[in-house]
Amino acid sequence: MRAPTQCLLLLLLVSSQGVLAAAAGEQSVVRLADYLASLNLHGQQIIFSSALVSEDLTLTTDPGPNPTAAELADLLLPFGLTIRTGPDNSLLVVHIDNAVPPEVTTPVRAEPAEQPLAEIIVTSSLRRLDYARPGNRMYFDRDLATRVPAAAEEAVRLPNRLPGLASGGISARSYIRGGEANETLFLLDGLRLYEPFHLKDFQRVATTINSNALFGMDFYAGAFPARYGDRMSGVMEMHLREPEKDMETELAVSFFNASLLSLGQFGAGGEGDWLVAARRGNLDLIVDVVDPEFGSPDYKDYIGHVAWEFGPLADLGFNFLYSVDKIDLSDVERGEQAMARYENQVYWVNWEATWTENLQSQTIFSFTDIDDSRAGSVDQPGIVQGALDGIRDFRGTGIKQDWTYTAAPHWLVNFGFDGKHVDGRYVFFSTKSVIAPFDTILQNAPLTVYDYNLIIDGAQYAAYAEARWRISDEYAVDLGYRWDYQNYTTVESDSQSSPRVSILYEPSRRTSVRVGWGQYSQSQEVNELQVSDGNDEFYPAQRSEHLVINLRHQFDRDINLDLSLFRKSFRAVRPRYENAFDELTLVPELQFDRFMINADNAESRGVEVLVSHGSATDDVLWWIGYTWSKVDDTLSTEQRPRAWDQTHDVKFGASWQWKRWDFSLAGEIHTGWPTTALTGETVATPGGGEELVLSTSPLYSERFDYFHSLDVRVSRNFEVPRGDLLLFLEITNILNNANPCCTEYSLVDDPGGATQLASRTTNWLPLVPSLGVVWTF
Repeated sequence: MRAPTQCLLLLLLVSSQGVLAAAAGEQSVVRLADYLASLNLHGQQIIFSSALVSEDLTLTTDPGPNPTAAELADLLLPFGLTIRTGPDNSLLVVHIDNAVPPEVTTPVRAEPAEQPLAEIIVTSSLRRLDYARPGNRMYFDRDLATRVPAAAEEAVRLPNRLPGLASGGISARSYIRGGEANETLFLLDGLRLYEPFHLKDFQRVATTINSNALFGMDFYAGAFPARYGDRMSGVMEMHLREPEKDMETELAVSFFNASLLSLGQFGAGGEGDWLVAARRGNLDLIVDVVDPEFGSPDYKDYIGHVAWEFGPLADLGFNFLYSVDKIDLSDVERGEQAMARYENQVYWVNWEATWTENLQSQTIFSFTDIDDSRAGSVDQPGIVQGALDGIRDFRGTGIKQDWTYTAAPHWLVNFGFDGKHVDGRYVFFSTKSVIAPFDTILQNAPLTVYDYNLIIDGAQYAAYAEARWRISDEYAVDLGYRWDYQNYTTVESDSQSSPRVSILYEPSRRTSVRVGWGQYSQSQEVNELQVSDGNDEFYPAQRSEHLVINLRHQFDRDINLDLSLFRKSFRAVRPRYENAFDELTLVPELQFDRFMINADNAESRGVEVLVSHGSATDDVLWWIGYTWSKVDDTLSTEQRPRAWDQTHDVKFGASWQWKRWDFSLAGEIHTGWPTTALTGETVATPGGGEELVLSTSPLYSERFDYFHSLDVRVSRNFEVPRGDLLLFLEITNILNNANPCCTEYSLVDDPGGATQLASRTTNWLPLVPSLGVVWTF
């Protein structure tokens, strides 16, 4: 059973004695939730939420142990419910608009049956994000996609509403529990995406995956199972939508995007399904209105999918993802220009097979083709001048296979392998001239020239195995081991071993305790060579160790508490490059504040608390979370906070549905990120003149002021002659708070003619509105 299905069933299962009594036709009332759970015990896959199928919904007739989908839909109709197709041919219980209020009867007491082993989530850091409220181990459906503000309608921004993630507010990428932004594994229907962002050298403001095409996401914030590898902080596993009817189409237009989506079923029995989606970003149109001299950030993406179920041994899907960016930007005030073109093509075949009742497999054949080119220049008189021009090509051909074997009622085994042939090409030239006295600070030199023409050819291999064992009604354990190998790095044989273990303790249905420990590795991919910063060799894989302790408890009135303690240790850390004063530049490698951090190791630790109430089916839902954390790099002479360290972080949100209206808000307050100060002093020279002398504070020894932002969203749903129409207004940073992020430096002459250093603080996003409409028919 694939990850979209895991942990969707709640701990509300009926005992075998209760099922037999109902089947025997005893004169008793059976809870609807118990009956649905009993069907899962008999091999069906029915996904439902206890908030939707509450304990007061009961049955007075015996529908039988093996109803068809049509019979099940008829059974749910009096309760205002129906079914739709979910992942892996599962059935999702959902609301219908013309619901008939059910007659409430007195339920019969029944003890819950043992939860199927495949549905037990032992790992401590899974957060379900199927478009619903933030929280841990919850099932979320697409209804809440319209209830949580997410800038640019990007679904991958939803995890930023959870504790433990840091984000600057412009980029769609995140720093997970102290890790770098490139430490997240992105998967789409099981396939790894190497470069999932548009504008990837320009803050990565959007992903290449149209959020309207997604069914949901699984997000791991650490201590994830052995099946996931080669990234060492988090996992974002996205799943494409599956059709609910013969054909459905969505047209969506907003300030940020314009998209077309269509999906449906075909075949006499619905054996086939398909999906196509096309989207263009509207940032270029906004720039034309706001600042036409700035340029044109133009990007588009396309997704295609077609599948046919030939039988239990052959469920085949053919997919493609194509994105293209054409960027031409100019910042006259700062003397910067940049041009880029990115083209990303991914093709994959997904083969799913059910060999026996206890053995299933998923096989993916894939091909990735990435072609990038970029050119830029900087001309800041008296400070720095430079230019760069380069191309980067990447190819990857791979096969990946995952197996699931239910060895016994209390044993479940997962194992698999992954093999890729990868090659790349780099042609790059740059020159940078730093003018005195700026060449005396950080790691600057008066003149730096890079000239590379490189071809890389190699392979990556991985294998894993994990066993899940239900020791007793209260305890379950997950043991895993992973092996990764790369043959193109600076060491002759770069292999990594990663043991992992997670333990689940459930003293009651309302309380669970999870402890996760594991070792994780991250290789430098062929497309990640840092030639623009002067590196022409690949480093060995980085390593990290996770320890996570998690407590979850459900109080009365559907109030949930989630408490996590984490510690993450980084070893064999690869050097990274940052800008000490200003990261919001068009060509960061050419700026005078570029420097390298070469840490011996690093450590992140913290405490996360999340309290939440309600779900997508409730009129009112809310959440509030708090994180205390600290992340430091250890260098040979000192310990230094990372640039995204934020000691205190509070996140909150709420949504209220009233008739066809929805009113939502989400906010965040966190400690300002570390920064470095630059000061200048005019001193006399021996010849009687004056010169400007520069000095910096210890790197990242100072902080910006607190960050605080409040985002709101208002939407209204209309019934139109054909389909439904959703109108929404979303405003990011509605209070227009000035959240400082960067400092720009320039040279000015004082009244006496002496050169002085001037500075200006710049901010994260100001108030940003977005008005949009979605027509579904």
